Amino acid sequence: MKTRFKASIAALALTTPLALGIAPTPAEARIIPNRCTYTSSEPTVRYGSSGTAVRQAQCEYNYAVRSPKITQDGSFGPNTRDAIIRFQRCVGISADGIVGPVTWSHLNYWAAQPTAYAC
Repeated sequence: MKTRFKASIAALALTTPLALGIAPTPAEARIIPNRCTYTSSEPTVRYGSSGTAVRQAQCEYNYAVRSPKITQDGSFGPNTRDAIIRFQRCVGISADGIVGPVTWSHLNYWAAQPTAYAC
């Protein structure tokens, strides 16, 4: 019985969205309790953007990666752009430095992981 249970757990782990190469969709976005609670809005943000959505992206980035961390100041400047490009390369998506739906979904997923990092 224990062997079957372990096999079921292993099979379940292999069917997670990330293991299948599928990122969570933007519809699965949510505020991450006790972590990033600036906003649940996920507009496209890029170099020159500012506000709570940028602060949310910066916060999620900081939880998604081991280092280097970036300042959560709500200003999408060169440091944030460079960090987002590193993150996008790390997770294997288009590295354009723009936080759109695909990047948001990866940030959401990795920021919510209690002990794992994207990079």
